[in-house]
Amino acid sequence: MTKTKKIIGLSCGRKNGNSEILLKEALMGAEELGVESEIIRAMELRVKPCTGCEACSIAMSRGKEARCAIKDDDVPWILEKTVVEDCALIVSGPLYHLRANSCFEAIHERMLPTMFRHPEVLKKTRVGAIISVGGGEPEWTPLGLTSMNIFVQHTRVLVDQMQVNYVGRPGAVLMEEKYLERARELGRRVARAMMMPIEEVKFVGDETDVSCPVCHCNVLKVPEKLPYVFCPVCWVKGVITLDGDKMKVRWDEESAKYPRFSERGVSTHLELVKNLQMKFYTEDQEKVKERIKKYVSYGKIIKP
Repeated sequence: MTKTKKIIGLSCGRKNGNSEILLKEALMGAEELGVESEIIRAMELRVKPCTGCEACSIAMSRGKEARCAIKDDDVPWILEKTVVEDCALIVSGPLYHLRANSCFEAIHERMLPTMFRHPEVLKKTRVGAIISVGGGEPEWTPLGLTSMNIFVQHTRVLVDQMQVNYVGRPGAVLMEEKYLERARELGRRVARAMMMPIEEVKFVGDETDVSCPVCHCNVLKVPEKLPYVFCPVCWVKGVITLDGDKMKVRWDEESAKYPRFSERGVSTHLELVKNLQMKFYTEDQEKVKERIKKYVSYGKIIKP
């Protein structure tokens, strides 16, 4: 059972911008039910992107403590608060070009060393929600909720999520009462879920006939040919069916029970990573050192 009565709001947009306003509305809604909150304003902190050095996964594969090689920014603190701390989580941020913005993605892609040190977060004993904010029409915001779910699905049972469109101008959301009230209700829903046993928590947000049963997004990937599809976030498999002229998806219950970011799904992937790392350092390293010489000496590198 989720014991905490605190929500952390991770704001990845501008100070007092549209996504932060909606986050604050959500937290005000939770406050109505006696839940306290804290806000992390990521854009005011030092946030550096992952460099892909693999220091964390190499350490993990050798049985050592995984730590990020980047030591001079605030991302480790942000992740301790949002990934590890016993709290509910609401992530809110803008999307400028189809998917969540770079500030959010920089934090998200640095998650691995924190998760390696705290695999217990994969048990998902806490709840979360997502607010994605776009400035244009829905055709330009299809990957906002999808990309944010990749972060949230590691550690939280998703309670609610909302995609907001047509509010690109600073403060434009203040003129949209329907979005403000929707955000406040999202906060209330998170607060109510915090007071339930975690196994009783259900998603109460908007869905379609093709929504994934785990992340509740409706972006589908066709691996080879129809009618077979899967959710690109959760790896839940399904089959497209037709009910008259209406398309639906019949989702596979086993893959929905153990999606990509379940404890079993991540553990299986980490075993693969360990094996690949071991093979590289025991069999392939000398060959790579020799063959990379050709590329190290090649190319005219330019700078401003």
